[in-house]
Amino acid sequence: MARKKQKPLTVPKISLGKPTEKILLRYSLVNFFQKNLLLIIIGVILILVVGGGFYFWNIFNKRAEEKASSLFYQAYLTYKNAKNQGKTWEEPMNLFTQITRDYPRTATAGLSFFYLGNCQFNLKKFDEAINSYTQFLSKFSSQPQLALLAYDSLGYCYEEKKDYKKALEYFQKTIDPPPGLGETGYLNVARCFEALGDHNRSLETYKKFLSQFPDSPLKNFIQEKINLLESKTRIGP
Repeated sequence: MARKKQKPLTVPKISLGKPTEKILLRYSLVNFFQKNLLLIIIGVILILVVGGGFYFWNIFNKRAEEKASSLFYQAYLTYKNAKNQGKTWEEPMNLFTQITRDYPRTATAGLSFFYLGNCQFNLKKFDEAINSYTQFLSKFSSQPQLALLAYDSLGYCYEEKKDYKKALEYFQKTIDPPPGLGETGYLNVARCFEALGDHNRSLETYKKFLSQFPDSPLKNFIQEKINLLESKTRIGP
Protein backbone atom coordinates (compact mmCIF):
# COMPACT_ATOMS: atom_id res chain seq x y z
CA MET A 1 0.00 0.00 0.00
CA ALA A 2 1.54 3.22 -1.08
CA ARG A 3 2.22 5.74 1.60
CA LYS A 4 0.76 9.17 1.24
CA LYS A 5 3.26 11.88 0.48
CA GLN A 6 3.67 14.27 3.33
CA LYS A 7 3.40 17.96 2.54
CA PRO A 8 6.65 19.83 3.14
CA LEU A 9 6.69 21.87 6.27
CA THR A 10 6.40 25.57 5.59
CA VAL A 11 7.26 28.36 8.00
CA PRO A 12 4.08 30.29 8.66
CA LYS A 13 4.17 33.99 7.82
CA ILE A 14 4.08 36.10 10.89
CA SER A 15 2.38 39.46 10.58
CA LEU A 16 3.51 41.93 13.16
CA GLY A 17 0.33 43.89 12.96
CA LYS A 18 0.03 47.65 13.41
CA PRO A 19 0.29 47.68 17.23
CA THR A 20 3.54 45.70 17.07
CA GLU A 21 4.94 47.95 14.31
CA LYS A 22 4.23 51.05 16.41
CA ILE A 23 6.03 49.51 19.36
CA LEU A 24 9.10 48.74 17.24
CA LEU A 25 9.05 52.22 15.70
CA ARG A 26 8.80 53.80 19.12
CA TYR A 27 11.68 51.65 20.33
CA SER A 28 13.82 52.68 17.34
CA LEU A 29 13.14 56.37 17.91
CA VAL A 30 13.88 56.11 21.64
CA ASN A 31 17.09 54.24 20.87
CA PHE A 32 18.09 56.89 18.28
CA PHE A 33 17.46 59.77 20.68
CA GLN A 34 19.37 58.03 23.47
CA LYS A 35 22.41 57.48 21.25
CA ASN A 36 22.38 60.97 19.74
CA LEU A 37 21.07 62.95 22.70
CA LEU A 38 24.17 65.15 23.01
CA LEU A 39 24.16 66.05 19.31
CA ILE A 40 20.45 66.84 19.43
CA ILE A 41 20.88 69.08 22.47
CA ILE A 42 23.78 70.92 20.80
CA GLY A 43 21.71 71.37 17.64
CA VAL A 44 18.76 72.79 19.57
CA ILE A 45 21.06 75.15 21.48
CA LEU A 46 22.64 76.38 18.22
CA ILE A 47 19.22 77.05 16.70
CA LEU A 48 18.17 78.99 19.79
CA VAL A 49 21.42 80.94 19.92
CA VAL A 50 21.39 81.81 16.21
CA GLY A 51 17.69 82.66 16.21
CA GLY A 52 17.97 84.67 19.42
CA GLY A 53 21.14 86.39 18.23
CA PHE A 54 19.49 87.36 14.96
CA TYR A 55 16.48 88.73 16.84
CA PHE A 56 18.57 90.79 19.25
CA TRP A 57 20.87 91.91 16.42
CA ASN A 58 17.85 93.30 14.58
CA ILE A 59 16.71 95.11 17.72
CA PHE A 60 20.22 96.51 18.23
CA ASN A 61 20.43 97.71 14.61
CA LYS A 62 16.99 99.29 14.79
CA ARG A 63 17.89 101.20 17.95
CA ALA A 64 21.22 102.28 16.43
CA GLU A 65 19.42 103.60 13.33
CA GLU A 66 16.95 105.51 15.51
CA LYS A 67 19.73 107.10 17.58
CA ALA A 68 21.77 107.93 14.49
CA SER A 69 18.72 109.45 12.73
CA SER A 70 17.93 111.60 15.75
CA LEU A 71 21.51 112.86 15.94
CA PHE A 72 21.57 113.43 12.18
CA TYR A 73 18.50 115.67 12.43
CA GLN A 74 20.24 117.73 15.10
CA ALA A 75 23.45 117.88 13.03
CA TYR A 76 21.56 118.93 9.91
CA LEU A 77 19.83 121.80 11.72
CA THR A 78 23.18 123.14 12.91
CA TYR A 79 24.54 122.63 9.38
CA LYS A 80 21.73 124.76 7.92
CA ASN A 81 22.36 127.45 10.53
CA ALA A 82 26.03 127.51 9.64
CA LYS A 83 25.19 127.76 5.95
CA ASN A 84 22.37 130.31 6.13
CA GLN A 85 23.39 132.41 9.11
CA GLY A 86 27.16 132.33 8.80
CA LYS A 87 27.69 130.40 12.05
CA THR A 88 30.66 128.19 12.78
CA TRP A 89 31.08 124.92 10.88
CA GLU A 90 32.75 123.26 13.86
CA GLU A 91 29.52 122.25 15.62
CA PRO A 92 27.87 120.40 12.70
CA MET A 93 31.25 118.87 11.79
CA ASN A 94 31.59 117.42 15.29
CA LEU A 95 28.04 116.04 15.23
CA PHE A 96 28.46 114.38 11.83
CA THR A 97 31.79 112.98 13.01
CA GLN A 98 30.06 111.48 16.05
CA ILE A 99 27.51 109.74 13.82
CA THR A 100 30.17 108.20 11.58
CA ARG A 101 32.21 107.13 14.61
CA ASP A 102 29.48 105.80 16.93
CA TYR A 103 27.04 104.37 14.36
CA PRO A 104 29.28 103.27 11.45
CA ARG A 105 26.98 100.45 10.25
CA THR A 106 23.90 102.62 9.83
CA ALA A 107 22.62 104.10 6.59
CA THR A 108 22.64 107.49 8.30
CA ALA A 109 26.41 107.25 8.80
CA GLY A 110 26.91 106.90 5.06
CA LEU A 111 24.94 110.06 4.36
CA SER A 112 26.71 111.88 7.19
CA PHE A 113 30.05 111.49 5.40
CA PHE A 114 28.85 113.82 2.65
CA TYR A 115 27.82 116.61 5.04
CA LEU A 116 30.94 116.04 7.09
CA GLY A 117 32.97 116.58 3.92
CA ASN A 118 31.08 119.82 3.24
CA CYS A 119 31.88 121.10 6.73
CA GLN A 120 35.56 120.18 6.36
CA PHE A 121 35.68 121.84 2.92
CA ASN A 122 34.28 125.08 4.35
CA LEU A 123 36.89 124.91 7.09
CA LYS A 124 39.56 124.46 4.35
CA LYS A 125 40.43 120.98 5.66
CA PHE A 126 40.66 119.67 2.12
CA ASP A 127 42.49 116.39 2.80
CA GLU A 128 39.96 115.46 5.47
CA ALA A 129 37.11 116.44 3.17
CA ILE A 130 38.55 114.21 0.42
CA ASN A 131 38.57 111.29 2.84
CA SER A 132 34.95 111.94 3.86
CA TYR A 133 33.69 112.21 0.28
CA THR A 134 35.56 109.01 -0.58
CA GLN A 135 33.88 107.25 2.35
CA PHE A 136 30.53 108.54 1.13
CA LEU A 137 31.28 107.19 -2.37
CA SER A 138 32.16 103.75 -0.99
CA LYS A 139 28.62 103.48 0.36
CA PHE A 140 26.65 105.15 -2.44
CA SER A 141 28.69 104.53 -5.61
CA SER A 142 25.85 102.39 -7.00
CA GLN A 143 23.48 105.39 -6.85
CA PRO A 144 24.49 107.66 -9.77
CA GLN A 145 22.82 110.87 -8.58
CA LEU A 146 24.45 110.71 -5.15
CA ALA A 147 27.80 109.68 -6.65
CA LEU A 148 27.73 112.77 -8.92
CA LEU A 149 27.61 115.01 -5.85
CA ALA A 150 30.67 113.32 -4.38
CA TYR A 151 32.63 113.51 -7.67
CA ASP A 152 31.81 117.20 -7.95
CA SER A 153 32.88 117.85 -4.35
CA LEU A 154 36.12 115.92 -4.78
CA GLY A 155 36.84 117.98 -7.88
CA TYR A 156 36.51 121.21 -5.91
CA CYS A 157 38.76 119.85 -3.15
CA TYR A 158 41.58 119.04 -5.57
CA GLU A 159 41.08 122.34 -7.37
CA GLU A 160 41.59 124.15 -4.06
CA LYS A 161 44.79 122.14 -3.61
CA LYS A 162 45.91 123.32 -7.11
CA ASP A 163 45.91 119.70 -8.27
CA TYR A 164 44.06 120.50 -11.49
CA LYS A 165 44.81 117.15 -13.11
CA LYS A 166 43.11 115.28 -10.28
CA ALA A 167 40.30 117.84 -10.14
CA LEU A 168 39.72 117.34 -13.86
CA GLU A 169 39.52 113.57 -13.35
CA TYR A 170 36.59 113.97 -10.97
CA PHE A 171 34.86 116.79 -12.83
CA GLN A 172 34.84 114.68 -15.99
CA LYS A 173 32.85 112.07 -14.09
CA THR A 174 30.10 114.69 -13.66
CA ILE A 175 29.48 115.11 -17.40
CA ASP A 176 29.90 111.58 -18.71
CA PRO A 177 27.51 109.92 -19.19
CA PRO A 178 25.15 112.87 -19.80
CA PRO A 179 23.27 114.67 -18.47
CA GLY A 180 25.48 114.50 -15.37
CA LEU A 181 25.46 117.80 -13.54
CA GLY A 182 24.64 119.72 -16.69
CA GLU A 183 26.09 123.19 -17.12
CA THR A 184 28.09 123.10 -13.90
CA GLY A 185 30.00 120.01 -14.96
CA TYR A 186 31.06 121.48 -18.34
CA LEU A 187 32.15 124.77 -16.76
CA ASN A 188 34.30 122.94 -14.22
CA VAL A 189 35.93 120.74 -16.84
CA ALA A 190 36.65 123.68 -19.16
CA ARG A 191 38.10 125.71 -16.28
CA CYS A 192 40.48 122.88 -15.30
CA PHE A 193 41.68 122.40 -18.89
CA GLU A 194 42.37 126.14 -19.01
CA ALA A 195 44.25 126.01 -15.69
CA LEU A 196 46.38 123.16 -17.09
CA GLY A 197 47.20 125.31 -20.13
CA ASP A 198 45.30 123.03 -22.52
CA HIS A 199 43.48 125.80 -24.40
CA ASN A 200 42.34 123.54 -27.21
CA ARG A 201 40.54 121.11 -24.88
CA SER A 202 39.14 124.01 -22.89
CA LEU A 203 37.84 125.64 -26.07
CA GLU A 204 36.34 122.33 -27.20
CA THR A 205 34.50 121.97 -23.88
CA TYR A 206 33.11 125.51 -23.95
CA LYS A 207 31.82 124.94 -27.48
CA LYS A 208 30.22 121.70 -26.39
CA PHE A 209 28.59 123.65 -23.56
CA LEU A 210 26.91 125.98 -26.06
CA SER A 211 25.76 123.09 -28.23
CA GLN A 212 24.29 121.28 -25.22
CA PHE A 213 22.77 124.35 -23.54
CA PRO A 214 22.04 126.95 -26.26
CA ASP A 215 19.52 128.79 -24.07
CA SER A 216 21.74 129.00 -21.00
CA PRO A 217 21.82 132.40 -19.23
CA LEU A 218 25.61 131.98 -19.27
CA LYS A 219 25.88 131.78 -23.05
CA ASN A 220 27.26 135.34 -23.41
CA PHE A 221 29.95 134.62 -20.82
CA ILE A 222 30.78 131.33 -22.53
CA GLN A 223 31.00 133.02 -25.93
CA GLU A 224 33.47 135.53 -24.51
CA LYS A 225 35.59 132.64 -23.17
CA ILE A 226 35.47 131.00 -26.59
CA ASN A 227 36.58 134.21 -28.33
CA LEU A 228 39.42 134.70 -25.87
CA LEU A 229 40.65 131.11 -26.19
CA GLU A 230 40.41 131.19 -29.98
CA SER A 231 42.64 134.27 -30.03
CA LYS A 232 45.12 132.46 -27.77
CA THR A 233 45.17 129.34 -29.92
CA ARG A 234 45.78 131.44 -33.03
CA ILE A 235 48.68 133.23 -31.37
CA GLY A 236 50.03 130.02 -29.85
CA PRO A 237 51.66 129.46 -26.43
